[in-house]
Amino acid sequence: METKDNALKSDLESLALRGLHLGALRSHGHPKMKPYVWSNKNVFQIIDLEKSKENLERAVDFLASIKKKSGVILFVGTGFAAKDVTKKTAEDLNMPYVTERWLGGIFTNFPTISRRIDYLKNIESQKAAGEFAKYTKYEVSKLEEKIKKLRKDLGGLVNLNRLPDAIWVSSAHYDKIAVNEAVKKNVPVVGIVNTNADPTLFNYPIPAADNSLNAVSFILNFVRDALIGVKISEPAEVKEEIKK
Repeated sequence: METKDNALKSDLESLALRGLHLGALRSHGHPKMKPYVWSNKNVFQIIDLEKSKENLERAVDFLASIKKKSGVILFVGTGFAAKDVTKKTAEDLNMPYVTERWLGGIFTNFPTISRRIDYLKNIESQKAAGEFAKYTKYEVSKLEEKIKKLRKDLGGLVNLNRLPDAIWVSSAHYDKIAVNEAVKKNVPVVGIVNTNADPTLFNYPIPAADNSLNAVSFILNFVRDALIGVKISEPAEVKEEIKK
């Protein structure tokens, strides 16, 4: 793949330097993560970086195939280490995101969430058009509060008008509600799984530390760099028209 000419391809030292191998406490280890654990002798489990590398590359290939077909990837990262970098990655790729909190029902009750998004768009358009002038100061302050709250909860979803083609999860542990909803709705799950979570819920699990800013940033930056250069395939009918 053209996008793998970076530190990830050259050696595993880059992954180790950023702490991808530092798993959770041994006492908190999930039994289904055993195939991804290199060492279980210390207080903290050590992740097999060979498998981290292999799985990250497979995950990127899958995500690239989604983007190539003009698909939608919802980026989720509510953990402290993931918020900012998850949001930036999604924005750079023009994809939806959730970084504050996962509202229950985003997937399992999408019509209700869609109505809340439409409501947010409506009151924001009213404000932009100067229509707030017809309200009292008290009413305007209440509308401003609603906009602020809805923006915080739904701001990254304003352009999501259907269930996504895949969901990226920056932490299987912190974002487990999102993972469970995705599984229920058969949305492919891709993302970071530390040794304290269940990798079998993921279609493309990436074994790595999910509580380290350096580790999460390294992985998401790699994903962003890989996807940002992916060209969207032209529809077959458009190609035929060009040939004529």
